[in-house]
Amino acid sequence: MNYLLLLTLFLFNPGGTSSKTQSFPEVDLMQVRVGTWPINMQRFIYYTDTCFAIQFRDQHAMNAVIYKTMGLETKEQLKYFREGLTTLKKGHNGDIAEYSDYSIKKVGMKKEDSWYILSFDGGITNFQEAQANRLIYILNDLIASQH
Repeated sequence: MNYLLLLTLFLFNPGGTSSKTQSFPEVDLMQVRVGTWPINMQRFIYYTDTCFAIQFRDQHAMNAVIYKTMGLETKEQLKYFREGLTTLKKGHNGDIAEYSDYSIKKVGMKKEDSWYILSFDGGITNFQEAQANRLIYILNDLIASQH
């Protein structure tokens, strides 16, 4: 009798957990810089949609850990970001690539010592030429994989 009661409870589950499957976004994380001030490139895959984002720790907040996530939702936005970095690499000290939501500024005198400042939503992060090259490499790979 007890087994029959348990069997009916499993067969008629009102939550329907066995019949419904829930899909969560898959996140690929590509690290541009690790350590205290990380910068990560992310790819979100949800069903057939793919979105991209750059996540960084805000360097304005020295006593708190605040992360900003800058969305680059389409392939065109990835291309614009890559073109901005590529153009700045060839440019001069003080050059700025401004977009509607963010800006990138090149600072530094020598090519090897060049720094870039990314400003987004009140937050900033800076990165060196090596991280800019890594970002461009990741962006090229992401753009090539999206056909």
